[in-house]
Amino acid sequence: MSKILVVAEKPSAGKDIARVLGVSGAKNGYMENDDYIVTWARGHLVGLKDPDEADSKYQKWNVEDLPLPYDNGLKVLASARDQFKIIKELIQRDDVSCLINAGDAGREGLLIQSWIYRMCGNRHPVKILWASSLTDDAIKSAMAWLHDENEPEFINLLREAETRAIADQVYGYNYTRALTCLYSSPGTVLSYGRCQTPLLNLIYKRDLEIENFKSAPFWTMNAEFDGTFIAAEIDDNGGNRKYMDKGEADAAYQGCGRTGQVRVCRKEQKAQKAPALFNLAEIQGTMGKKYGLKPDETLEIAQKLYETHKIMSYPRTDSRYLSTDLYNEIAEHVKSCNFGKFKKYIDSIDFSSFPMDKAYFNNNKVSDHHALIPTINKNMEEIYQKLSDMERNFFNEIVSSLIAIFYPSYQYESKEILIEIADKVFKADGITVNSLGYKEVQAVLGAQEKDPEEQQPLPDLAEGQQIAVTNLVLREGKTKPPARYNPGNIVKLMNKYKIGTSATSANIIQTLEKRKFIVLDDKKKYKTTELGRNFIKRVPEILKSKDLTIEFESKLSRVNSGELSKEQFLQDIAAQVKVNIDKFKQDAPEQKIVKAESMGTCPVCGKEIRESSKSWYCSGYADEPKCSFTIWKQIANKVISASDAETLIKNGRTALIKGFKSSQGRKFDAYLILKDDHTVGFEFPARK
Repeated sequence: MSKILVVAEKPSAGKDIARVLGVSGAKNGYMENDDYIVTWARGHLVGLKDPDEADSKYQKWNVEDLPLPYDNGLKVLASARDQFKIIKELIQRDDVSCLINAGDAGREGLLIQSWIYRMCGNRHPVKILWASSLTDDAIKSAMAWLHDENEPEFINLLREAETRAIADQVYGYNYTRALTCLYSSPGTVLSYGRCQTPLLNLIYKRDLEIENFKSAPFWTMNAEFDGTFIAAEIDDNGGNRKYMDKGEADAAYQGCGRTGQVRVCRKEQKAQKAPALFNLAEIQGTMGKKYGLKPDETLEIAQKLYETHKIMSYPRTDSRYLSTDLYNEIAEHVKSCNFGKFKKYIDSIDFSSFPMDKAYFNNNKVSDHHALIPTINKNMEEIYQKLSDMERNFFNEIVSSLIAIFYPSYQYESKEILIEIADKVFKADGITVNSLGYKEVQAVLGAQEKDPEEQQPLPDLAEGQQIAVTNLVLREGKTKPPARYNPGNIVKLMNKYKIGTSATSANIIQTLEKRKFIVLDDKKKYKTTELGRNFIKRVPEILKSKDLTIEFESKLSRVNSGELSKEQFLQDIAAQVKVNIDKFKQDAPEQKIVKAESMGTCPVCGKEIRESSKSWYCSGYADEPKCSFTIWKQIANKVISASDAETLIKNGRTALIKGFKSSQGRKFDAYLILKDDHTVGFEFPARK
């Protein structure tokens, strides 16, 4: 009797799928019944071979060996060998007739699974389970509509994903070695990333703009007309006129008469629909702006709502739209949230009259996945009550954005008046709100827009009418530097220059922080460190330009469409790498970047210990196998000093540290010790 093998990306997803399929027979690393075998990866089980694994001569870093050979094949990651062996044995069983790829429904998930099957020597047909959420109903629906791996959409997506992965290795390995060999002192690795380095450069340039900025005074002129409204002088481009010279400002002020003539008085009735729904980048921006969350922190919450709580759709999406096939069920998604503060607004919706509006339902604007929406979950209220405060804040944003699209447009009257005084033009804008519409929902439930305020009321005036100037004011201001990037806008900056994707942007920022190239300061602003500046100043412009990633993504899209082959794309990159490295060798600076002071060596693997803003950690965190040794800078509400951390690393035990505080608020003193598993623990002094 033949069986179908289902391979999920993680154990939790595998067990959810097994439950839906009625598979309960637990084995070592899989579950099985008469019809199905359900197993799982643990994320990446297979990766690209490093050049030095293909040829040992590349183990020694030598700039003359560059560029390194690429596309060296695949390898099973050391930390994943046991689970890989289980999957391989299952694929090769005689009773298995078909595979279902139940990995993460996205580009990266497709690549992870495809590499596993390739390394296992799979010859079975492969179907793809493409689920938008992990609820039982969503899994059942996806099982009923399985895709074939040979559909053009998946062939193109896989080709693009694999090309991107190999290209990133080409960039990273070659330029990291070139910069390290040519620009750094012995022992210092200058790690280059195709996305990380251009982002670091943007942050560095903003730092320089701020530091080199010199504030200058300016003057603006406002006029009050007929004692009822105020208008500001504008320039030829329609913006507020700024006088940079005090004498010129005074002369303009003195030259103004006390009567103006209305040049324009126009009013217009306007209607504004609710904005498109959230994608990952938009919700990261909102959570950063409103709650100070970093992109990786927002992504972590999104993953929990999707994977653990199962109350939100697939999070790593670029789209702000829904596919048309969701139209007939979208009301059920809303009704799942009909409790608490949502209830009043959901009860007011007439779902029967809701049209399939292209502003929200548009297949042409949905890529891998649709926008973020709540799932259909009968236990929604119970789960919601158990969420953490920040998880609830996140979910509130998602629900309120969906409820808003069922509400009428925000309607208002806008009025613009232009008045001429001598040769100067003054402008007044006014808004009168006629109906809040969807903004009533967002103002109360806490979505991305604030409750609107009516601007000053403006009278109806006739063009050519004379009007009295009842007051004239000259105000002094000062020019301000541009603002630093923060968690609320850095992902939008990355999207603008196509730096990373929704799936990778948080990790790119996190990596820059771990490498101590940037920090998030006390004011929640990103700044470059001295190490980051030393690094980016020495990186050639061609490798840190904001145009690098834009050009890369543009060319990669042609790989997806089939206009450009994977092979040609990679050959072009390798040729450019060679040209660049030859030039770098000619321009190598005499002054090298000096190695940062070390905290010592890791007691687990012997690699160097590095310092971040929140911890001391092993530099092998990104190696394979990964070393996760960490000492947090704050333990039990006590800030740990660098000297105590160094003592703990070297001796395995600190001197007595006073002033720890338990989660219940009780103070205590203790020694910090390294336990047998190399985690940090407490040892208490003997009682007298």
